[in-house]
Amino acid sequence: MDLNGRWVILVNSLIRNNKYIIHITLLAIYILWILNLDYFYPFIRFKSLRLNDIFSLCIQIIPLMLLINGFRFKHISAKIVNSVISIILMLISATIAAIILFATITLNVNEAFMPIHNIRFESSSVIVYRSNYGATTDFGITVRQEKEIIKGVLLVKNLLRKDHVYDISVKKLDNNAVELMGEKIYLKRNVYFP
Repeated sequence: MDLNGRWVILVNSLIRNNKYIIHITLLAIYILWILNLDYFYPFIRFKSLRLNDIFSLCIQIIPLMLLINGFRFKHISAKIVNSVISIILMLISATIAAIILFATITLNVNEAFMPIHNIRFESSSVIVYRSNYGATTDFGITVRQEKEIIKGVLLVKNLLRKDHVYDISVKKLDNNAVELMGEKIYLKRNVYFP
């Protein structure tokens, strides 16, 4: 048997013997992606907004992978529960993918989420973004603390989010504090950790 044949047998064996671990890992990645959305608690972002969209589109394949992986479960009840949950997640993912694709095609990324202020600190930056998602929505402001952890990948924390606001006052107070709309906010050196 050649080397490629041995690798295929090894990979098939690993997948077959670890189907539950693979399932839990895929589900955890999907849940972490949901929690990482702007509306919940963003913590990791790509510097490129297009890369964020591409990554989000790739994540929408996970419910299909969960459905396929679930067919290898031993118990029929586990297969049925997995199928129902996976189909519901697939419908949600299809809707999310359609929204992402529509937004990618119709919106100018630079106008939809445009940086208007950037205050640099020793280890991170506080950036004020103006959001404008089209004619049906008003302007809004999102203020984030961002730290580049590896090239192109940011550790992000939302500091402030206001709708119906075009601009805000922002001022650097010292090496670990910023004033946003008259409110003093202390920053952590590593965004979430001291």
